[in-house]
Amino acid sequence: MRRILHLDIDAFLASVEQAEHPELRGKPVVIGGAPTSRNLVMSCSYEARALGIRPGMLLAEAARHCPRAIFRDGDSQAAGRYREALAGILLDFTPRVEIASIDDFYADLSGTERLFGAAFEVAVTIRTRARLELKLPVTIGIGSNRCVARMAGKLAKPSGVAQILPGMEARMLACLPLRELPGAGHALGRELDRYAIRTCGELALVPPEVLYASFGRAGLALAERARGVDDEPVESTIERDKDGRLRLVPPHSLERISTFEPEEGRRERIEAMLGYLVERAAHKLRTLGCTTRHIGVLLEYVEMRAQPGSGENPGSLRAQQRVEATDITETMHRCALELLRGLPRRRALVKRVGLRLEQLTAHAGLQGNLFEAQAQERAQRLDRTLDELRARHGFGRVLKGSSLLLQDQYPAGPDGLRLRTPSLNQ
Repeated sequence: MRRILHLDIDAFLASVEQAEHPELRGKPVVIGGAPTSRNLVMSCSYEARALGIRPGMLLAEAARHCPRAIFRDGDSQAAGRYREALAGILLDFTPRVEIASIDDFYADLSGTERLFGAAFEVAVTIRTRARLELKLPVTIGIGSNRCVARMAGKLAKPSGVAQILPGMEARMLACLPLRELPGAGHALGRELDRYAIRTCGELALVPPEVLYASFGRAGLALAERARGVDDEPVESTIERDKDGRLRLVPPHSLERISTFEPEEGRRERIEAMLGYLVERAAHKLRTLGCTTRHIGVLLEYVEMRAQPGSGENPGSLRAQQRVEATDITETMHRCALELLRGLPRRRALVKRVGLRLEQLTAHAGLQGNLFEAQAQERAQRLDRTLDELRARHGFGRVLKGSSLLLQDQYPAGPDGLRLRTPSLNQ
């Protein structure tokens, strides 16, 4: 019998801050920066939520709701350590563990009952270990597939364990609001609300032909999930090597996007931010032992006048290019700058810039003619030296010249430039 576990760390960044600083436990903690900045609340403890603070709220508004709240920047390095430690606990029960995002995991417990007991018992044990060993509150949902497990977890928040038994999926989901269903985003949710479809049960009653004609494949997939059907497997993203150490399984792609707050119009700063994102992505690529064959760049202007019936922002521009397999920072930086400079310029401020690396494969050596090989070897030696220095002193202690242009707005710490959200420092 297929049993999938979904684990979500409650108020992750705020909980990490409380775990690192015991004196903050039981107090309203807000992660995002100083209340005088224009940033948003990235995470907040449940003590802060009880006072009206919510993620996504302006920090200044959060300060008005709760003047005694404790505002912190957040610690991305500590968050990474806790996330890895929690993944290690899950790997004690199953080798199929997927880190789905910064604060949630999937684990496939199918076939482990004879070893560890029923899935619910395993979930209670994992929650207890997370609380005792890591001082982290977690919520766990259990179901016959990923979607059902995630929905069960929403019913258990905060810090609970919930299970939807096999055969009860459709009946259990029928009365839940459609907005709780994964995939029912703002655009699709608004369209369904226009047709008075507001619960999972109501969506499950709509004929597939009508959904496909109105919403395409996305509508059909959403209706399947509303009935408790989801065949997507749990993909292992972390494993133990032969020495017992944790090792990330290379992903299919890497993406780094940074939002300018306030919006930016100076071209040299936009290019500097892209250069910094390339440094972070290239460093991560080498850590994984991978190369990329496809580089993409995103540039988004402040322009919200979308065409009627279109969910796309017309201010969002993308460019991409296929390249020879590489993990060299300079090569990727040069390609990314060419793509950025080739995008149309507009008389508007830039909201965000980003980089996407695709077609990742295990590093198998770089090829080229004699002169190219010599240049690549020099670039590789430089990257290796920088990686060693950053491992010793911290990423933010060794920055390239182009990134120094950003330091007046984004101060550098041991984990890198202090960007708009701590999760970007990776």
